[in-house]
Amino acid sequence: MDKPKKSAKKTISIIIFIIGFVTLAAGAVMFVLDWLKKPAVEDAEYFVSVGEWVEQDSDSVIWKFTEIGKGTLTTNGHLDDYDFIWSLEGNKLKIETAWLYDLEDEFTYTLDQKENTLKLESDGKTVTFVPKSEPAEE
Repeated sequence: MDKPKKSAKKTISIIIFIIGFVTLAAGAVMFVLDWLKKPAVEDAEYFVSVGEWVEQDSDSVIWKFTEIGKGTLTTNGHLDDYDFIWSLEGNKLKIETAWLYDLEDEFTYTLDQKENTLKLESDGKTVTFVPKSEPAEE
């Protein structure tokens, strides 16, 4: 009668060992994949790395993110450039522009780093920006 009890204990032990080994292997694979993947660039860093973003429907509207929190914009192809400060809070892009008078705007933004598109939504209107294709002006 002792043999069936030992056999059942042995089977349970083997099953527990296999489950533990599979869990350990899955954890190791996930660790290696996470360790090898390219680090994601934060949205703010991506804005700056692209530099100049041009409105898809108007080549004269250009936003240039010069550094984290600062930039310039033009609505007439660099005839007039205006400084702005910006911040990201969740999915909101907040911009304060030193125009003829100070402007404070808030946009809901969607950034697709793979497609290189920046969509800004405000008051039900969506505007799409893409990286400027030619080198940025010095």
